[in-house]
Amino acid sequence: MKSERLSPRQLRVAVLTGGLSAGAAAGRGDWRWLLLAAALGTAAGWLLLRRVGRRPLRPVLNGLYGAWAALLMADVLARAAGRIQQGLGGRGGAGWLLALLAVPLVWMGWGKAAAFFRAAEILWLGTLAAVAAILLLGLPRTDWRWLLEPAAGSWRESLPAGVLAMSTGLFVLPYLYKVEAEPEEGQWRGLVWLGALGLLTAGLAALTAGLLSPAVAAELDEPFFAAAGLLGDSARLEGLVSALWLLPDLTLAGLLARTWGEGRRPALAALAALALALSGAAEALPPRALPLGCCALAVLTLILPPGGDK
Repeated sequence: MKSERLSPRQLRVAVLTGGLSAGAAAGRGDWRWLLLAAALGTAAGWLLLRRVGRRPLRPVLNGLYGAWAALLMADVLARAAGRIQQGLGGRGGAGWLLALLAVPLVWMGWGKAAAFFRAAEILWLGTLAAVAAILLLGLPRTDWRWLLEPAAGSWRESLPAGVLAMSTGLFVLPYLYKVEAEPEEGQWRGLVWLGALGLLTAGLAALTAGLLSPAVAAELDEPFFAAAGLLGDSARLEGLVSALWLLPDLTLAGLLARTWGEGRRPALAALAALALALSGAAEALPPRALPLGCCALAVLTLILPPGGDK
């Protein structure tokens, strides 16, 4: 991976793009609590960067990252397949959809890391255009009074959703030491991108609340995509946005797969995630289990000393 010359910007773009996969799922959250999650996540990122720097993690910690990444990938696949199946009116088998989503992940995992991160830069442009269009179309239609109403579940649902979105940056730590060095003044730009991810997550939740109202959003499985359907006065736009959001989904899953290491291991990670998704392991967990597991990984990373000097 060292010879492939991964750049810090490529990692930042992949984190922001992939994080929007979980960010859209936070549509039922209260945007104010999501802003708090953004601030806490950025502060945690600062602490982790100071702790890890450009040194590798301990092998045991690397194994924990890989195991949890596979479970998170299974959750991403299950969410994406469920969204597509809903758009098809409930037609089509979930197993086939999961397998089709896993195919590009295995293909990307079979290739080199540099090729994946170059592809993430292209996916970032498509995602950026989609987010900009949604915000431009949605802001004039927003009922600003609804933004002052509390969302259902308050912090109990909002903070875990925000933590899960911000945890995307956590999964670059296992191979951060292999990225080419940059000048000292640019080393903390990643925190700006991480903070931007938190702001976008809160912004999408606020837009959802302003278009649907918090009460209606709480009753829907995918309120963000339902809100997107209102922008074009047609369910077709909801389906289009749902399809475009496969770009962040695949970016996040590919980013998680890279925690397994080099060679063909990311492809094996995708196959393991597919098996977990087919078994329903991720869906069987309580909703707060995934963000709590990410918090536990962050705490262990702060406690355990890095593996050695790069």
